[in-house]
Amino acid sequence: MRTVLVRSCINVEVKIHVMSALELKRALRDKTLTSVDVVEALLARRRAVEGKVHAFVVDLGDAAREAAARCDVERREAEKNGTLDRLPPLHGLPITVKENVEIAGTASTIGVEKRRDAIATSDAVTVTLAKRAGAFVIGKTNVPQTLLAIETTNFLFGTTNNPWALDRTPGGSSGGEAAAIASGASVMGIGTDIGGSLRIPAGFSGLATIKPTLHRWSNRGSLGLLLGQEIVRSQIGPIARDAADVAFLLRALDSPLHAQLDPEVPPLPIGDPAAVSLKGLRVGVFEDDGFFTPCVSSKRAVRQAAEALERAGAIVVPFAPPRADEHYLVLACAVTADGLDTLDGWLGQDRVIAPVALNRRLAHTPGQVRRGLSKALGALGERRVAKTLGLVGRRDVASYWKLAYDRMAMQRGELDRWNELSLDCVLCPATATPAAPHGSTADFTPAAAYTTRYNVLNLPAGVVSTTTVRPNETERPERSDRLDKKAAQIQRGSAGLPIGVQIVGRPYREDVVLAVMEHVEREARAAGEAPRTPVDP
Repeated sequence: MRTVLVRSCINVEVKIHVMSALELKRALRDKTLTSVDVVEALLARRRAVEGKVHAFVVDLGDAAREAAARCDVERREAEKNGTLDRLPPLHGLPITVKENVEIAGTASTIGVEKRRDAIATSDAVTVTLAKRAGAFVIGKTNVPQTLLAIETTNFLFGTTNNPWALDRTPGGSSGGEAAAIASGASVMGIGTDIGGSLRIPAGFSGLATIKPTLHRWSNRGSLGLLLGQEIVRSQIGPIARDAADVAFLLRALDSPLHAQLDPEVPPLPIGDPAAVSLKGLRVGVFEDDGFFTPCVSSKRAVRQAAEALERAGAIVVPFAPPRADEHYLVLACAVTADGLDTLDGWLGQDRVIAPVALNRRLAHTPGQVRRGLSKALGALGERRVAKTLGLVGRRDVASYWKLAYDRMAMQRGELDRWNELSLDCVLCPATATPAAPHGSTADFTPAAAYTTRYNVLNLPAGVVSTTTVRPNETERPERSDRLDKKAAQIQRGSAGLPIGVQIVGRPYREDVVLAVMEHVEREARAAGEAPRTPVDP
């Protein structure tokens, strides 16, 4: 394996694959590195770790080498002409892209056999803009079959492992992206999020990300299988090793650029997080939403982040999230409203992963039977599973419209509550548990309620990793029902795994979210608490 090193400003040799995107950008400008150096280092790292992690499904290394060489020529010409400052913001930097995001000449299978040969003829808008900004793609990364799972596995490409613990998942559905970045085979990437699909992998894998407000970045060319399901929409977004890189990538592909290529994107520039003052910022905080009690580590992470914000002059106030036990159900009802006929059309007689199999069984069970099971489970104290069983499944048009109206009422009610408290943002858990063992999450999706909430509400939400599970935090006192018992199983043996916090902003205030993310991360790193990536799997 070729090891490529760069000498830092303090005369210490550093492996290129551990450098952040902003560090690489500075090194390219200072001529201590070339883009070819960067690509070769990342490809060498991939060869070293991919056999354990299984993050990549499409290798674009040869095309990346050619693009890197062109960038090096362009940079030398720009330096000669005195036009270095005119190079686009991502010039000479590599990225990775989630498998369901279109890149010309590659398939976006979404882990489904029927789409194996669905070769894209053009790039997704976000990929187009990344290339215009000077980036090039080194590979596409793995996803769960259908995207509707918080584990990344399918029967076309296999299972992706978490570099922190290979027997655990990096999350889903952007789990391949998270694993590639956390293992050092990528620096930053593009994923999608419909219920935490970026934020859960970031929390499980020790990374940072943001799910922007819907249509901040264009979703043209970002594919899903539930065509026409509009109640809760997937949103494309950036993921990286730290909050500064997330802000850098998000703002490099600013919304007005997308608006030229996609009529759904409003041409509103993304604000500069450096211009956001934390002094006087009003931050609502909750450790437990009352629907799913998070692990002790997640609660501690929220408390520590709140203290860091208070030290910076922010005003921290308690916040009780309205209707917290309903948001997950809105998403579950929306994606099963057609009885999963659309999904069945894609899957046919294919083998399906466990989470998809469970969803199909629920959707196909006659309503009367489901309601009977719901009552029985409710009587046994399984309130969360009982409620889900009673509500998911096929709906008629009137019922679907009512669901859409109720989603809108939730959004308005949330904003009203924020206005009552004059909140600028909210701080809360990112995940209910640390990374889960493989095969353990099929019946655990209600635990994603901390992230699904903000897809339903359409608020920008970021996750940043701030701590790890301590040895005395692996047990769970709550054992009231099967979900708590599953959480207890997941938490066993989790010492040392990453834990993140989630920061939520008002619509189109990604700048506030990013500013808070950067401060909380910086304080956690200064305290020696924050997990650092890449890790050696």
